[in-house]
Amino acid sequence: MIIWSLVFLVILLIISAFFSSVETAFTSLSPGQINALAQNHGKRGRLVQKLTQRQDILLTTLLIGNNLANIGASAMTTATTIKMIGNAYVAAATGVLTLIILIFCEVSPKQIALVANEKLCLYSARFVLLLSWILKPVIWMITSVSRVITLMLAGREKQKLTLENLLHHVKAAEGQGVVESYEEEMVRNVFRINDTPVEAIMTHRTELFFIDEETSVQDALNLFIESGHTRAPVLKNNIEQVTGVLSLFDLAKVIGDSPGVAIKKFTSTPYMVPGTMKANELFFRLKNAPIHMAVVLDEYGGLDGIITREDVMEEIFGELYDEREIRTADPIRREPDGSWIIQGDTDFYDVADTLGLELEHDNRTHTIGGYLLEKLERIPDEGTVLTLKEGTYTILKTRRQRILSLRFQPIPAVED
Repeated sequence: MIIWSLVFLVILLIISAFFSSVETAFTSLSPGQINALAQNHGKRGRLVQKLTQRQDILLTTLLIGNNLANIGASAMTTATTIKMIGNAYVAAATGVLTLIILIFCEVSPKQIALVANEKLCLYSARFVLLLSWILKPVIWMITSVSRVITLMLAGREKQKLTLENLLHHVKAAEGQGVVESYEEEMVRNVFRINDTPVEAIMTHRTELFFIDEETSVQDALNLFIESGHTRAPVLKNNIEQVTGVLSLFDLAKVIGDSPGVAIKKFTSTPYMVPGTMKANELFFRLKNAPIHMAVVLDEYGGLDGIITREDVMEEIFGELYDEREIRTADPIRREPDGSWIIQGDTDFYDVADTLGLELEHDNRTHTIGGYLLEKLERIPDEGTVLTLKEGTYTILKTRRQRILSLRFQPIPAVED
């Protein structure tokens, strides 16, 4: 009889461990995991999705099963102890049982469930559904009372998913290795451009390549070739009057027949936008129209700068290089004088490892350019020099809000 009591006790402990692990498995599923299970695992996956849609019923079902198993195990332990060695050792037996439940029925099963939550949910979903049907009257009573208490204490308002919470989850996913650091940065950039005005990322009028509308086709073609640009705003008399936009491809079509004709005949109407327009709005306007470049106007209606689709995309993906922009094959290159030439978008940790440096930085920093922007707390000009404890940085090339390349001169090692 004692042996059967012990066997029954072990069975109850296994049942308790099962319910603990299943509870953790279901509650640890992310919305993305739930949708993936529903799409990729047929009926079982859709059943998991259905169960998670009613968290109150799911949790009540699992908690009832878990508590019944634990109460049964406690009662069985008490009865068996009394039969075997008397009342004097009931407290000690209860203490041992509590430790066993804590280790083997709570902590260990929950840790396992966190690692294999999807598999455990798929395998247990049908049983959980069946048990919820069997216990439906009890579940209804418990959830009704719980709902009344919740309304009294917390009200009806549900916690809303905010942008801050979303970015926090993405950052957590990066820390767990689910997404790469550059993917996390792109997600942040996508939302950042919603609040970024085009004037913050445009090419300012002082840096523009432009052509006067009276320039001949041949001369304009030569200017395009010399500059390496493929498009340019066309001006009349002064920089305030933009009359059109000229494309190198349009010139190529007419150079044979009209080399001496003024280019104003071949320009397209400029697309004007205010500098306060948000970058994401401009991107969708440019994407849905055969327009590559927009002219940015200041508050007085004068030319402030130009912006292209590529400019907005670079705010999300980082610097984009085309066939005219030759990037150094090695983003970290040592010079004969002992200094280092480094591309601004080189991974922060790659720079630290290559140069053997211990750099203190904000966890949001992913590139060496971002590291310097963090230290400077401003957008530097070309030629800006920054001296830190590890050495001296000189900004070689910038583009709008980004550092494209820099020189690093390490502090010479002190000889003993």
